[in-house]
Amino acid sequence: MRSNTKLIGLCLISSIGLNGCGSDSDNSESNNQSEPSNLYPHIKVQNDDSAMNATSHCFNENAKFRTDHFIIGKKGNVSDDKLQEIARVAQNTFNVDLANYSWNTWADLNVDYTHPLEVCVIASEGSNGAGNALGFVIGPNRSGENLDNLIKHELKHTYQARLIGPTGLNDSHTWFAEAVATALSTNETVSDSQLNAFITQTGMTPTQITHDGLQQAVNLKLTDASSEYGAYNMVLRYLNTQGARTQDFWQVFKVINQIEQSCKTAHQTAINNGEMVNPIDPQSTSCSGKSDTYQSGATKWRGHIISGSIDDHIAPNTEPGISKFQAAFDYVMQPYSVTYDSIDDNAAFRNTVINGM
Repeated sequence: MRSNTKLIGLCLISSIGLNGCGSDSDNSESNNQSEPSNLYPHIKVQNDDSAMNATSHCFNENAKFRTDHFIIGKKGNVSDDKLQEIARVAQNTFNVDLANYSWNTWADLNVDYTHPLEVCVIASEGSNGAGNALGFVIGPNRSGENLDNLIKHELKHTYQARLIGPTGLNDSHTWFAEAVATALSTNETVSDSQLNAFITQTGMTPTQITHDGLQQAVNLKLTDASSEYGAYNMVLRYLNTQGARTQDFWQVFKVINQIEQSCKTAHQTAINNGEMVNPIDPQSTSCSGKSDTYQSGATKWRGHIISGSIDDHIAPNTEPGISKFQAAFDYVMQPYSVTYDSIDDNAAFRNTVINGM
């Protein structure tokens, strides 16, 4: 699950959304807290009292422990043993991922010992978890393999947010962010009959779940909600059959950032030219498909007009151009002759993802 700033009920939901949310009907702080397991005992955990980030869910707390790349704090009644278990799992996952993706902690993710990721363990969140640009938020009610799998998933959202940059995960389609997080953690899949049920019950294809509002509708309409992430992952399975690799999936997030930086350059040029535009907000897009936003016209990237809007097939925006996600996806998948339009609507999805493998 992806996260930004607000907690609502058991699931962590916000303007960016928390995808990968677990399910736990008990909202008590400690009744269901699982016994810690001894996963990854080779990971060193130290005491720590660093202040947690002012924008995090643990904003008014200090950390209790740290590893090489994480600080760990809590809200509510969470045992030290549980905090240390979560810290070990997080650091081990991070180490494995760095090796698998050939990343440098600082150059790729802006993380090092003095700039760690944050883990906020909230007693009332039970079995839920959510990744965000700071790190991830998690409840204490998982242990062993279940905890390992959840942290593997949520950290993928952390990487996604960091690769995109300050504008955040709203720039990525929800289905794609969840597909990547799922494929690189538990890798669950679904059958063709489950894909057909997804389309029939929601009235949408998995690739039309472009933002968190549509994902919430999916959760309400699906008879078997556990099939959601597997449905998204089937799209990556299809892309794999066309030649796409894990590095390509990560590259989509990086290219979204590149497109935004191009738009910000256009924005800054307008300011330098004395045009009446608002100062740049790092967390807001500078892209605009409207010809009158800048004297130079609509923002473009590789010949495409780039819209500042999010794709939504139910309530389409009238702003000209394509979204940053579509531009990035089409660019990265071009060598494999796949475009977003070719996997999007009902007919295209059936011809490719369902019938094309």
